[in-house]
Amino acid sequence: MLTAEKFEAMLARSNHPDYLHVALDANNANQFYIVGNGVMVTTVSAPVENCLPEIAEYVVVMFNSGGLIKDEERRLFLDRNILVHYLSLPAAHQRKV
Repeated sequence: MLTAEKFEAMLARSNHPDYLHVALDANNANQFYIVGNGVMVTTVSAPVENCLPEIAEYVVVMFNSGGLIKDEERRLFLDRNILVHYLSLPAAHQRKV
């Protein structure tokens, strides 16, 4: 089972095959998605509500506290046909991991 600690560690490994990202719906500032590596150079996404409540809470708290930085560029989720902003950890935090 994916815990908040494992989730945080996977966010920090952006160049690893089992990375995870967080995305924010460009039209709904309350809707977060967890994005993972699919196959054949694709991604798969799921609403954060589909994860454990501790992971959903972690994402919201980190975003509200500035721990996740929003990329202003909007990108298309092909699997959901929606525009999103990717969120990332601050660069200083990524260098520590």
